[in-house]
Amino acid sequence: MIHIEGLWAGYGGLDILRGVDLRVERGSVNCIVGPNGAGKSTVLKTISGLLRPRRGSIVIDGADLGGTPPATVLHAGVVQVPQKNALFAKLTVRDNVLMGGYIHRRRSKDLERRYGQLAEQFPLLGERPDAPAGSLSGGQRRTVEFARALMLEPKVVLLDEPTLGLDPLSLGIVRDSVLALHAGGVTVLMVEQNVRFGLALADRATVMSAGRVVLTGTAAEIRDKPDLMDVFFGAARPGERAVPERTP
Repeated sequence: MIHIEGLWAGYGGLDILRGVDLRVERGSVNCIVGPNGAGKSTVLKTISGLLRPRRGSIVIDGADLGGTPPATVLHAGVVQVPQKNALFAKLTVRDNVLMGGYIHRRRSKDLERRYGQLAEQFPLLGERPDAPAGSLSGGQRRTVEFARALMLEPKVVLLDEPTLGLDPLSLGIVRDSVLALHAGGVTVLMVEQNVRFGLALADRATVMSAGRVVLTGTAAEIRDKPDLMDVFFGAARPGERAVPERTP
């Protein structure tokens, strides 16, 4: 589904990504992990068109999207959920989710139908449609962000640090939301600083360091390499909790 080859990109003339190669299979959950400054979030920004690559190619579902503007990437079926504070706090849950279909705003009946479908997938949408987004817990806000990303029925969802700043109780909500994306057939590429959480959810994982991919494999293979985990990530940090293993 995603084929990145020889990707170089950065900010202000400084290259953060230095020849990244990455493949993500259709319908999988792939987690990018690595130390701070490895370039993980920069990969997502470059895929979504927020950052223009200097060299290399980004092919998604057969279409070369490298260097195209965000609107083109969005129309190609690729959406991104930012790290945090991505909701309009004073708007309702319903209005925030409907904003995800803004490019089809004139097709109001289709958007209402899609909202109803998502409410079955994410019960919060049906239980609290009129609640201001600012009144929700961290995990609930993430649920609304995921639902908004799905309004256009995307092929690919990019998740940038979905557990950032969340309390332990909210981790379960995020877990369920990611699994709901996967169950719906969406290809998920996730950047996660909470390594154990991300690897517990993913099918495959990519380890980055200093702007390069240094290892790829199944999430279980990478999680079970104690030397690798110690070198790149050290001991589990406070609040860095894993989630139960995915079931087949």
